[in-house]
Amino acid sequence: MKKVIWAQPYNHQVESDLVVVSNPLILHHERLGAQLDASKTPLSYSDPIEEYWAVKKAAGIADISNAGRLRITGKDRVSFLNGLLTSDVAQLREDGGQHSALLNPKARILADLYLYGQPDGILVDTGDSPASKVKEALDRFVITEDVQIRDATQDRVQITIQGPRSGQAIREALGVELEGLKPLGHKVLGPSTIVSRDRSGQGGYDIILPNEEAEAVWNGFLLKTGDIGLRPIGSKSMEMLRLEAGYPRYGIDIDDNTIVLEAGFRDAISFTKGCYMGQEVVARATHIGRVNKQLVRLEIEARDPPSARSKLKSNDVEAGFITSAAFSPGLGRVACLAYANRDFAKEGTRLAVEQDDGPISAVVTKVL
Repeated sequence: MKKVIWAQPYNHQVESDLVVVSNPLILHHERLGAQLDASKTPLSYSDPIEEYWAVKKAAGIADISNAGRLRITGKDRVSFLNGLLTSDVAQLREDGGQHSALLNPKARILADLYLYGQPDGILVDTGDSPASKVKEALDRFVITEDVQIRDATQDRVQITIQGPRSGQAIREALGVELEGLKPLGHKVLGPSTIVSRDRSGQGGYDIILPNEEAEAVWNGFLLKTGDIGLRPIGSKSMEMLRLEAGYPRYGIDIDDNTIVLEAGFRDAISFTKGCYMGQEVVARATHIGRVNKQLVRLEIEARDPPSARSKLKSNDVEAGFITSAAFSPGLGRVACLAYANRDFAKEGTRLAVEQDDGPISAVVTKVL
């Protein structure tokens, strides 16, 4: 966690090497006038604040193809993953999903994962954890098990539709009805998968589809959903929404130095299934009932995001540090994620963010 990121979600930064996926939508984004970052991910198509409001009021479509994807098959896939990951993979339904994590023996997070059960395998969204690194980590534990792990990042595009009218947009563009689909539930439509995945605090869906279908599907949304108010959005507006909702990113807010309970992740941990990598440390910390610091969401009375690793203080006592920050147009102030030391990780706690030109008032609004 080396710097505050204002607007570059979904880019993999590992040992200073930026992973750029083969994405058939890149030329299309350029034709739409998108501002692209080094990984060819759109930063914005127009004013990021207008894109933000499009998601809040209707829907936005974003290309998040730099998120990693694995496909795990073989008859031992469930028992294999269940012995390594934090979630109870044995309870994963063929139409369901789970938040999960891969830990090291000290319960520090190696990867932040989402699992989707399918009839012939498990689809794993590795997000900002590069799929190649996750595959390498998992492959080390395959001995005699019938398990095959394939990196599916390059042959699939991943787009997300976010906003209160996202379901309606998918119905208009694809003719697919998603009413009643539970969070992380999904539908498999031939080679494509539609997942109920909120990335914005406004509700939404991810669509994972073959490269050759990507441009037609993207154009279908732009052509068929004008009455809904859907518009293409980039990572700048997605970052505003992410921080407003309080969703952490791997490599920015959490990394391989983060103990899983410090980041919350209680929806990703089974406390009853038994052994997995790092389970003893998780059980001990749970029994004690505390960790030394906790990831929290802050609101700061300012319009400019604080500088990297800004310290938090309460009077003259050090209270934590900022991990990521962005101005929220809806709040009219900056939304942040930060680590607060144990005594200060409580909703309503008032803190000061240290800056060169003086401290800025902040308040803890959510403990993750």
